[in-house]
Amino acid sequence: MKSKWITLVFVVLVFSTLGFSQEERSSTFSYEVNRVYPYLSVTSEELKEATTIADLDHRYKPSWVKEYMSVEVSATCQGQLRKVVGKNDQLTPAQKVILNTADAGTDIFVKVVYLPQNSLAYNEKKEMEIVFTVDPDTEAHYASGQEQLMQYLKENVIDNIPVGSFKGYDLAAVKFTITEEGEITNAHIFESAKDDDIDALLLAAISRMPCWEPAVYADGTKVQQEFAFTVGNMENCMVHLLSIRRGH
Repeated sequence: MKSKWITLVFVVLVFSTLGFSQEERSSTFSYEVNRVYPYLSVTSEELKEATTIADLDHRYKPSWVKEYMSVEVSATCQGQLRKVVGKNDQLTPAQKVILNTADAGTDIFVKVVYLPQNSLAYNEKKEMEIVFTVDPDTEAHYASGQEQLMQYLKENVIDNIPVGSFKGYDLAAVKFTITEEGEITNAHIFESAKDDDIDALLLAAISRMPCWEPAVYADGTKVQQEFAFTVGNMENCMVHLLSIRRGH
């Protein structure tokens, strides 16, 4: 009877250990493809609803400003550079027209000239420039769908990586660009797997990947977009330098 209990305890411990190992691996080893975002971008819906500078850049704080000297909004509209100057952080109707008629895929500029809020005896005027883009209405995507993309990467990358290659916080990342024609270009190692063979495997799979559907605006304008393919532990601190938004 005692030996049966010992055997039972052993089996339980073995399966508990296996379960923990599998859970630990699944929580630390993953592979994803995420869009690399510009430093600052907004959606067309957010742009239409914007009434202040803070609506365009949430990091902007009106409390920084003691007095506005001028606020200039400029963008290229139908191939021509247009500018409208306002008096404060409230967007004027004319400025909103420029924002919402800017040519698809071009940068929009907001230049703020102001006196900063401080206690200095001599307060010099400062300039701040906010540059942002409007996100395409349709993001670039794998032509056969997300599920097929993951299957392609599993068969051409993940299944060929030796077991134990990624441990702890190890992470490898490849950045690449989807062109206006949906082609893959500029694939390069952003974070090395610390193994030349694995790095080469990652690059080859991305470079030979079938074409995507390019990003496109409502007016039909197609633009290129950058993406990142990551393998390993997404809790690695390098993830923050990729400029990705997971889950988007």
